[in-house]
Amino acid sequence: MIRTRSIWQLLLWAIFVAGQSMLPAQAASAPRSPDSIATKQAAVDLISRVIPSHAADFAVEVISPDDGRDVFEIESLGGKIVLRGNNGVALASALNRYLEEFGRCEISWNCGNQLALPKTPPPVDRTIRVVSPYAFRYAYNYCTHGYTMAWWDWPRWERELDFLALKGVNLALIIEGHEQVWINALQKFGYTDSAVRSWLCLPSHQPWQYMSNIEDYGGPVPPAVVEKRLALGRKIVARLRELGMEPVLQGYYGIVPSDFKTRFPEAKIHQQGQWAGSKRPDMLDPLDPLFPKVAAAIYEAQSGLLGGARFLAADPFHEGGDPTGIDLAACGQAIFGAMAKARPDVTWVLQSWQDNPRQSMLDGLDKTRLLVLDLFCENKENWRERGQFGHTPWLWCTIHNFGGNVGLSGRLDALREAPVRALAEAGPGKGQMRGIGALMEGSETQPLLWEMFFGNAWRSEAPDAARWLSDYGRRRYGAQAPAAVRALQILRETVYGSAVVDYPLNSVVCARPSLEPYPKARLWGSTQPYYDTTRVVDAWRLLLEAADACGASDGYRYDLADVGRQVLADLAGRYHRAIIQAYARKDAAAVSQLSDRMLGLIRDLDALLATRREFLLGVWLADARNNGTTKDEQDLCERNARELLTTWNRQDAITDYANRQWSGLVGTFYYQRWQLWLGALQSAIASGQAVDVAAARAQIRENDLAWTRRHETYPTSPDGETIAISRRLFQTYCADASDKTLGVVSD
Repeated sequence: MIRTRSIWQLLLWAIFVAGQSMLPAQAASAPRSPDSIATKQAAVDLISRVIPSHAADFAVEVISPDDGRDVFEIESLGGKIVLRGNNGVALASALNRYLEEFGRCEISWNCGNQLALPKTPPPVDRTIRVVSPYAFRYAYNYCTHGYTMAWWDWPRWERELDFLALKGVNLALIIEGHEQVWINALQKFGYTDSAVRSWLCLPSHQPWQYMSNIEDYGGPVPPAVVEKRLALGRKIVARLRELGMEPVLQGYYGIVPSDFKTRFPEAKIHQQGQWAGSKRPDMLDPLDPLFPKVAAAIYEAQSGLLGGARFLAADPFHEGGDPTGIDLAACGQAIFGAMAKARPDVTWVLQSWQDNPRQSMLDGLDKTRLLVLDLFCENKENWRERGQFGHTPWLWCTIHNFGGNVGLSGRLDALREAPVRALAEAGPGKGQMRGIGALMEGSETQPLLWEMFFGNAWRSEAPDAARWLSDYGRRRYGAQAPAAVRALQILRETVYGSAVVDYPLNSVVCARPSLEPYPKARLWGSTQPYYDTTRVVDAWRLLLEAADACGASDGYRYDLADVGRQVLADLAGRYHRAIIQAYARKDAAAVSQLSDRMLGLIRDLDALLATRREFLLGVWLADARNNGTTKDEQDLCERNARELLTTWNRQDAITDYANRQWSGLVGTFYYQRWQLWLGALQSAIASGQAVDVAAARAQIRENDLAWTRRHETYPTSPDGETIAISRRLFQTYCADASDKTLGVVSD
């Protein structure tokens, strides 16, 4: 009887799959709108959170989509600003447009805001109606959930989701809470709660497990963390849906614990090799009879805990992996088949990165049920090289930030022009472009770039760069300040005029010192500026000149600290090159004097960073500790948090990938490195011997590892006044920073 029913179920499934392939081709459908009453309430609540003192000045109305596309309207009626939209995202975007254009305000991605609305909000002099050219506006790389969000609580997430809605995002990758999904699912296959928690990674490293890069790192995951993450994930998903956004949840593509083969000897298991010195999770062959059972258990648990999802993310061979012995077309069909059985209206979301997704896998599927994220379009548009992934719907995405690094660099004009150009070439009716995506590895940096990028959510033409910068400066700084706008123009021509791919540009402050003129901090990055660093000094000076006019804006104060930080970070590289030149001459006095300057600069950089909460190590560590309930759990979370930023793991494979110029980290971890290195150089000169580079670096490595195991506390509140400290440091360092001969490397 059991066998007969199983065969009958398989027959029904085969009929379903065949039927799906016969359906008319259509693009993956956009997120659905909630009912109008819930939509209005969600928008009213958002307005109250964003501008509580002015919430009564606004009214909201729900309207129909424009030919299936998101739309908003703004109008003044009856003494109120009326915001209309077809869902919460559209209504929030209407609010954002009003605040920017009429209120002259600016809301950034946690990098300081300017929200000084007049007591009576300015009226709208016309009816504004805007239709998004895109079905999808996507947020998050898996890595964002580690490098930025690993330890967030609900209040921080609530602000984040408001920001996404304001900027027009309607699709977001969410992995918080999935630990319990794994536990519930694998318990059906004989695993205990503790066994699964031992296999999983803590939040800081969890994204790389879901991308099949690592497993069982930093744990076991405490039950309290699992419980908190589940509660958090539920709140996130619920709020997304209230606002008319769709969550993209984790799909199943085969990863299993390392002892799965021992428990199920007949299972066909593919070992996936190593990644950055760590073992990848094993992969259960999608054609193995156990695969649909494990997948069904995953989706059942996910539905029960987080609700069903119309979008599932899964990348079987992200950043490598070993497809040997796997029929990729059949593999893709099996993975999607399990998804569609659990979620009949599912869309499979895949990342275009290196060879992923394999084209043979895509070609075996109904492409109208797929969505490819072309991750790094500001550098390389894979959609062009791969023929729009064989006519598969795709999104133009930007990574921009790797590892959460702090550094002014990027391609402003690419973010301004390239999505619009792609829309004209491959938008609806011409190709398969279906939207845009912010796929940064780390967020909360460089607000100017993200403001430019998110503007694409509601426009189909590129703005004039000069006018846009002027308007942006007026909004962000709360005043007409020509000096500040000139500073922004300098930044556009220098740090944001990148013609290279190695950004964010790193500073030698965050690198392990060496005798190389440009030592790497992040392995796949650079510390060699591609711009005239003395011009950034001019931008800092101009921002300081605008202090009287702009000083009331928190966004201005953030930018002032950030540009000053960049000047000092660049100058540190010049000091370093001058030091190794003096060492080569065996000039003990010069090495000593320059070493004092270098260490003094690092201390001063730490003091400048301390004036802004966004640059405080203490916040990151305190948030990590708050995920535990006992001292041991708190210590475990803190160690993982410290490692991610520094050694990354306990193998010396990707050390400093997530380097940060943060107060506390600069003043201890990086300062101690440079102190050890400069001491070694001076001792070598004094002894008449060449410096033992290997010994010095070994000592630095030992100190690095020791730092990750410590538990001293760091401030969680800013210290010092940004403008005053910036003025002092400008006077201290402007001469050296403007000296074009300092630390020049001869050809």
